[in-house]
Amino acid sequence: MKKLARRGLTGLLVLLLGGWLLLNLLDVNQLKKPVLTWLNENTELDVSIGRLEFNPLSPYKLLAEDVRLGDWFSARQVYLELEQLAPLAGRTEIAILDIIDGRLNLEQTRPPELPANLANVYIHELNTRNLSLAGNGWEAGGIRLSVSNWQPRQNGQWQWWADADVSGNLRQLSHPALELAGFGFTGQLRQGRLELDDMRSRLFGGLLSGSLVLDPVSRELRLNRPRFSQVKLPVNPDVTLAEGWTLQLTRAGLDNVSLTTPSLVVNGIRGEIRDLEWTGSGLPQGRGQWQASEATLDWLRLDSHTLQWLGDKERQSITLAGNAWEGNIEAELGWYADQGRLDVDELRLSNTKLVWQPDIHWPVPDVRIHKLNLTSTELLSLDNELPLSVYNGDVFITDLAWSAGLWRPLSTQARIEGSVTELVWNSLIGRNTEFSARLTDEQWLLDNLNGNWLDGQLTMNGSMGLYPPHSTELELAGKDWQLRHLSNWLRADRGFAGDLTVNVRLTGEPGNADSWQGKLALDGRDIFVEQAGLDHWLRNRLAEDYPRPKQVDAALAGLDLMQHDGFIYRLDLQGPVQAGRWQLNGSALQSVRHLLALRGSISAGGQLKLNLGVINDAGCRELAIQLTEDWQAPKLRLHQPTLAEPCQPWYSGAVPYPAAGLPGKLIEAVRALPAAP
Repeated sequence: MKKLARRGLTGLLVLLLGGWLLLNLLDVNQLKKPVLTWLNENTELDVSIGRLEFNPLSPYKLLAEDVRLGDWFSARQVYLELEQLAPLAGRTEIAILDIIDGRLNLEQTRPPELPANLANVYIHELNTRNLSLAGNGWEAGGIRLSVSNWQPRQNGQWQWWADADVSGNLRQLSHPALELAGFGFTGQLRQGRLELDDMRSRLFGGLLSGSLVLDPVSRELRLNRPRFSQVKLPVNPDVTLAEGWTLQLTRAGLDNVSLTTPSLVVNGIRGEIRDLEWTGSGLPQGRGQWQASEATLDWLRLDSHTLQWLGDKERQSITLAGNAWEGNIEAELGWYADQGRLDVDELRLSNTKLVWQPDIHWPVPDVRIHKLNLTSTELLSLDNELPLSVYNGDVFITDLAWSAGLWRPLSTQARIEGSVTELVWNSLIGRNTEFSARLTDEQWLLDNLNGNWLDGQLTMNGSMGLYPPHSTELELAGKDWQLRHLSNWLRADRGFAGDLTVNVRLTGEPGNADSWQGKLALDGRDIFVEQAGLDHWLRNRLAEDYPRPKQVDAALAGLDLMQHDGFIYRLDLQGPVQAGRWQLNGSALQSVRHLLALRGSISAGGQLKLNLGVINDAGCRELAIQLTEDWQAPKLRLHQPTLAEPCQPWYSGAVPYPAAGLPGKLIEAVRALPAAP
C-alpha cells in the first residue's frame, strides 16, 4: 500500500513537472490571433498586438508589446497585473497598469465598448512613461503619470473623471497660446474635477507655480494663488477659449513679468492680480495692482509706474502714477472695448518732454476728456509736416470729446486754456502766450489769445462754427510785428523786413470767399523788400510818355522791378471788406522818393481791381497805374493824365510826401534829372 502511494505521488509529481515544462514551452503568441479576433468581435476595440508575454502559472500578469487600439492609441509596451478577476460579478480589479512610450490622439479617441463581464473596472495603480498626447491644438510629450485608486468604469459606464490620486510631470505642453516645459504636479480627481494642489512649470522663459482646478462640467479652469516669475507672456488677440469655458485667476503674484500684445508692451511687472475672469473673448474682468518698469502703447510710453486695474465686461478702469517722458504722470482712465472709447477721467502730466514722430497716429477713434492738465510741458516735433516745438507749456482741458474726426462738448463747461513760454512753428516764434477757448454744440469760441509774436504783440478772439458753412468771426490786433520773422517763416522768394501793425475784424464762411465782411488795416514802417525796386521803376515810367492809357507787359515790368531792392518808409493800407473784397480807397505807401496812392479792391481769391497813382507834393496824380485780374499774372496799364491848374488832389491821407521826393511837377522834375548811370 505504501509502495502504491509512493508510486502515485511520484507520478503526480512527474505529471505536474511535465505540465509545468509544457506550459513554459508553450508559445502564448499562438493564442494571440484567436484572442484578438474574439476581442475585436465582442468589444469593437480594433486591437492589434505585436508580441505577448504570459505565464499560465502567473495568470494575472501580462506584458504586451507594440499595442495599438485603432488609430487613436499605441504603445511600445503595456504591462497588466490583475488583482482580482470576477467575470460573473462583472468586477475587474487591476493592481498595476503600466504604459510605456504610449501615444494618444485626442481628436480620434472614443470610449471602448466592453462586454458586460467588464462592467466594473478598478485600477489600483496606473503609470505611464514617455506618454505623448496630441489633438485639438494641444501637444504634450514626455508624460510620466501616476494614478492610484481609480475606477474608470462603473456599472457599464465609463467615468474618466472618477475620484483618484494623481501625480507626475511632463517634458513639454504646447498650444498656439501656451508653452509649458518641465511641468510637475500632484493632486487628485474629486467629484469630476481635477485638483492640482502643487504644480510647477517653466512658462515662456520663466516659472509658474501654484494650484489648479479644472472643472469640465462647469467648463472652468481656475488658478489659485499662482505665481508668475520672469515670465515673458505673449498675448495673441486671435486666441480664444473653447466655447463656454472660463479662465479664472485668484491672487496671482507677478514677479518681473513682461506682457506683449500687437500694440501694448509692458516690462518688469511686479504685483498681484486679486481676481481675474476671462471667457475667451473681449477683455477680462477683475482687479489688481502692480508696478512696472516700462510700458509702451503704440507711440505712448510710460517709464517706472504703479497701476491699479478694475475691469468688468463693459469698462476697464485704470489708475496709474509714475514717470513718463522724463516727467511725471497721474491718470484715471476708462476703456470701453465694445465702443472703442477711451474716457480720460483725469490726466496730469508735469515736466514732460514729448517727441512727435512722423508716423504717429492716434490709436483710439473715440476719446472723452473730462480733465486733462499739462504743466511745464515741452514738445518737439520731428515731423516735417508739423514743424512745431513748445517750451514750458501749460494746458488745461475739460469736458471735450473727439470722435468721427470732430470735437464736441461733454457739458457747458467744455473748454481749453493755457499758456506757453515759447512756441516755434518753423521759424515763427511766439513767446509768453496765453489762450482760452470754449466749445459749444455749435461753435468754437476763442475768448482770448495774446502774447509776444514776431517780436511784437498779438491779441486775438473770435468764433468758428463746427458744421458747414463754418461761420467765422475774427478780431485780431498785431502791434510792432517784425516782418523778417514772417519772411523766414513763409520762405518767400523775395525776403522782406520791417515793422507792421495789423488790425482785423472779419466775419464770413471759410469756404465762401464772397461772404467775408469787416475791416482790415495794415500800418507799416521802414519796410525793405528784396528785388522790388519801386523807386527805380517809377522814375523810368515817369520819364516815358503815356499820354493815353497803354497796356504794358506785366512780366517785363516785374523783371524791371527785380533789378533793384525796394524800401518803403511808410505803409498805410486800410479799408472795409465787403462781399469778400478789401476796399483800399484812401490808402498809400511812401518809398524813398515817391508817394504811391491806392484806390480799388483786392478779393479774397487774389483778384485785383486797383488804380494806383504816383502823387506829387501837391497831392495830384501824375502817373496812373491800373492793375487788374489775378495778382500772380496781372494786366498792367499806364497813363500820364493831364494836370489841371490848379490840379485836383488825388490823395490827401495820413501818409506824407517823402522828404527826398522831387518838388513840383514830377514828370518835369524827373525829366530834368541827369540820366541814370
